[in-house]
Amino acid sequence: MNVMGLNFGYHGSVTVVSKGVILSHVVTEDEVDKKLARGVTKATIKKALETADLRLKDIDVTGVVNWYADRDTDGSEMFDKAEEGFSITNDQGIEFSVEDYIKFYNNNSMVAQGTFDLNIGDQKTKCMIVDHLFAHCAYAYMTSTFENAVGVCIDTNDGVAHNNAIYHFNDDGKQFRLWRRDNQFQVLNIYNAFTDLLGYYPAVENLDILQNLAKEYKEELKVLDRVCWPQVIQMGDIFHGDMWTHLSLYNDNFEIPEKREYFPLLKGEGDVDDSWWKKSEKPEPETIKFAASVQYVTENSVKNYIEKIVKTYPKLNVCVGGKVTMNEGAMKYVKGENVFSTPSHNDEELSAGAALFIADQLTKNKKKEIVTNEKRKVNNSLSHIKEL
Repeated sequence: MNVMGLNFGYHGSVTVVSKGVILSHVVTEDEVDKKLARGVTKATIKKALETADLRLKDIDVTGVVNWYADRDTDGSEMFDKAEEGFSITNDQGIEFSVEDYIKFYNNNSMVAQGTFDLNIGDQKTKCMIVDHLFAHCAYAYMTSTFENAVGVCIDTNDGVAHNNAIYHFNDDGKQFRLWRRDNQFQVLNIYNAFTDLLGYYPAVENLDILQNLAKEYKEELKVLDRVCWPQVIQMGDIFHGDMWTHLSLYNDNFEIPEKREYFPLLKGEGDVDDSWWKKSEKPEPETIKFAASVQYVTENSVKNYIEKIVKTYPKLNVCVGGKVTMNEGAMKYVKGENVFSTPSHNDEELSAGAALFIADQLTKNKKKEIVTNEKRKVNNSLSHIKEL
């Protein structure tokens, strides 16, 4: 069973898996020399296949993540798939539409949809659309040593409507089940928003800047425990759980901007709000205090979120993925022999998560038919791929 995974959002990547083992992983930005480059190209796919010593016709199924997720304010796509000759169609040749995509993402009971035809120029392969947050969870679980665990994804968004998810995985019977998926854990969205407000936009390119600034601040911040999750969402909170307003006012920033985040996400693609601060070569004390307060709330909210799961169900194994793994300050609290976090690969891990999940679920029988896989998973990590 040969499976390819593709991430068409920023941090575009291609992963090739055979017999449950990652054979190649190619990140688009390394091939086109553009930081955080979106999507994949035919050349990127070719390199991944050549590294795996396979051809496109050898691929049984391709997992596709972020097919329509990365869009501009006017709705246009930020990566032109047509330029590379990419399209997804059903058996009748009808193209998979934005409406189909949104319907899939808003269906919490579905983690993958298909199969369709992924057309690459004059070639094609069978494909499945895989949910963004689920791909993070699957990668976290599939690269852990656990045979029974929950995959937890803490992200900013999946391109449609959600920013966090919890799925339960069990090798026995290849089970996976949704436990939570919504937009109610806003911590990373707030971190991104304040990274932009303080002048370090776009946040996706500066995911470590606030935690680095926070190291210069030495005063006690425990007064902000009330702004951390879950305290901030308790009944009676004056701003109904809005960390943005709480942190703005705590830092005496009363001119609250209408725009929270730099969007689209990459350098030069968005607009700056007039109320955003100006970045200086030597940050002012108020900037350092602001950064420290945001980092404090981020760290402790993540700590509380994971501890809530572990303390409530102490025998439960937990695997953490998503953009939160990029924040070392937050991840220092995510530890323990029954807690695992993925290496910091950001969204490039999505192609690996999609491919590993499909490879784990499906296999081929002696008649070359694709059937449900009953064998146990193989442990993988993108770390060793980068060392090849």
